[in-house]
Amino acid sequence: MTTITQQLKRRFPTLNKLVLWQVLAAYVTITLFVIGLNWLTANAGQPLTIAPASASRWLLAGLNQVETGEWGDFRWTDGDSQVCVEGVGYAPRSLVTVWLAGAYARSLGTNEVTLVAGQAEPVAVPLTTELRRYTMITGADQQAGANVCLTIQSSAVRDPNNPRWLGVPFHGLRVMPLAVAGGVIPAPAGLATGLALAIGWLALLHFSGVPLLLATGLVTLVSVVISYTLIGGFVPFGAGTLRWALPTVVGVWMGVLGLAGARWLHLRRPWMYDLAGILFWSVALIGTFWLLQRISGHSGVWPLKSRIDPSPTWWVIVPIGLAILWFTIGWRWLARPLQPVPVVVYTLLGALVLPVAFDIAVHGIDAPIALFRDSPYEYLRDTPYVAGDPIGFMANFETIAPQLSVHGSTHPPGAILFLWLIEQVFGPGPVATSWITIGLTALIPLVAVWVGWRLGGSQLALAAGMLAVVLPGQMIYGVTSLDGVFSLLIAIGAASFFFALEPPQRPALAIISGLSIAAALFMTYAATQLFFFGVAVAALALARHGAQAGWRTTLLVIVRQGAIAAGVIVVIYLLIFLTTGFNVISASRLATQINGEMMERFREYGPPPTPFLPPSYDYYLRFAAANLVSYLVFVTPWVLTALSALYLRAGRERWQPAWAALLGALGAFVLGMWLSGLFNREVERIWMFTYPLVAVLAAYHSLGGETVRQGRRLVLYFGLTLAFFVVMKLTLYTIW
Repeated sequence: MTTITQQLKRRFPTLNKLVLWQVLAAYVTITLFVIGLNWLTANAGQPLTIAPASASRWLLAGLNQVETGEWGDFRWTDGDSQVCVEGVGYAPRSLVTVWLAGAYARSLGTNEVTLVAGQAEPVAVPLTTELRRYTMITGADQQAGANVCLTIQSSAVRDPNNPRWLGVPFHGLRVMPLAVAGGVIPAPAGLATGLALAIGWLALLHFSGVPLLLATGLVTLVSVVISYTLIGGFVPFGAGTLRWALPTVVGVWMGVLGLAGARWLHLRRPWMYDLAGILFWSVALIGTFWLLQRISGHSGVWPLKSRIDPSPTWWVIVPIGLAILWFTIGWRWLARPLQPVPVVVYTLLGALVLPVAFDIAVHGIDAPIALFRDSPYEYLRDTPYVAGDPIGFMANFETIAPQLSVHGSTHPPGAILFLWLIEQVFGPGPVATSWITIGLTALIPLVAVWVGWRLGGSQLALAAGMLAVVLPGQMIYGVTSLDGVFSLLIAIGAASFFFALEPPQRPALAIISGLSIAAALFMTYAATQLFFFGVAVAALALARHGAQAGWRTTLLVIVRQGAIAAGVIVVIYLLIFLTTGFNVISASRLATQINGEMMERFREYGPPPTPFLPPSYDYYLRFAAANLVSYLVFVTPWVLTALSALYLRAGRERWQPAWAALLGALGAFVLGMWLSGLFNREVERIWMFTYPLVAVLAAYHSLGGETVRQGRRLVLYFGLTLAFFVVMKLTLYTIW
């Protein structure tokens, strides 16, 4: 009789084969599914357009800069220009439509233009004084592959006021494959991009430990939603989508390679893993940064919300010395048990003194008040609209919003009322406003202290406070942005809701969370992104506590705590509406519309059916890649290494520890904000409410989990982060 062990050994090869077949079936299914969706999309008969203001510069050859005239945006051709639309597909017939306006061209002596669609015969057409549409039809033998290019030829004259050749004003191009003439074969580049994204996401989820069936279902669902928006015409594909997707493709596959390497890499010493992780993240960020700049045509430090502005000074040695002294004191404290008050005072002192000291050393004694004193974009110039009547101001907020400053018109009225209240107490001017803002922003690292104390005691709280203070986002924007006040409220709301679902699930924490989120939503619509964090926290709490306390009981507690937090928010805004008439939902729609117009979000394709949809997929991918790269740069490669190590460890421990749940919720938070597409760069400042959670997790890893035996990592992380910030402070302009 064979033993159980022998039976298992005998069956193990069969089990391996079964798993292999399941994996193969999942990837083949996604591949065939994406091919089918690409075929349906290509044959849906939706046009591909390129506007004069297109940021996809490689599609425009021989055209001058964008100008605005009687008929909208246009570009002058140089007499022999070409405009291309990529990814049309192999179509039996395609309609090519171009818009040209000839008023000024005719005054320069240009009365006729020759158009060449693909490889078709040239067509000479007369120019009219008004904007006119010219439509041509091509055949498959007249298209250069799956792309369609239109050549615009005309006589051209030299502008006497500007050394450039002026042919005719180009107002836009549209290409539409005619599916009624026969099936359209998807463009190979488009199909390859779709497959790379879908299979990459499937592999990323699979290697992350997500069950294969669930991962396949998620990728399938997202693919269907994207295809539906394209086929239904809700979101245009965008002529530059294929190239703008490249950074995302590279990023996804770098993640796949990183996860695979981390699981298969076996190094002899722990510090080698840290070094490998830092090198990996550095290469990934620099490579994606370079690719984004190559595609966009930008230079410098784009897509960071900064510009190169070297400000070398020997005075920077003074705040560096203060930072080292401050850290040394905290480092010595790590070896002893501590009470909350010393840790809070120590962290607050560092968060308040260090950013201000660096700002003054580099930019001068009046640097801390420069933002509110000099910036035309801030809310301080909007306080006269309150006119001593805050209730009336809120009642008429949507009416006067378009007249407010850049930030005042795209945010709720809370920030303006906050500054107005400061003026009533301390008098007008930037001094009190600046210092109160700096003081409140300095409280953000205390959220890291609170979370660290709850997760691991005084040592973790102190280490988390140290790292939270010197993270570049906290150090830079702690003295230059009102977003610090917003982020404080959002961070408190997130942390309190996380602990509201941890035993003993106190209702008071849910109330605090609701109050904090309601206050944050009165300041910034970015507070809506807490939805992703809340859903992840609830799901992880159910998975972690359901088996011990019972699934039904755990679910009821989660629902109760969520209902309390949501109820507080709803009641507060219902009272505000009944008292003042301010409607936060309609105000958010108006703010989104104003922001879209201000950021030229709709310049290429016009506004989408709803203000929360992206105007096109090339626009979405352009900023999605830019946002994530910018945010991760500010998190730093070494902190990302710590988070990656914890991510792998959390999978091995089945996401049961509290720190693992916090990591998962933070990941869902950032992933949701990234994929939502609601942000146009600046996320290194706007998302600074995530930094205290990042600091706690990095500190947990640096301490080796529970003790200071591996605390030398904390010295390394602190030193690298401080050095990175100093380089940024001395080379970049970050006062926004």
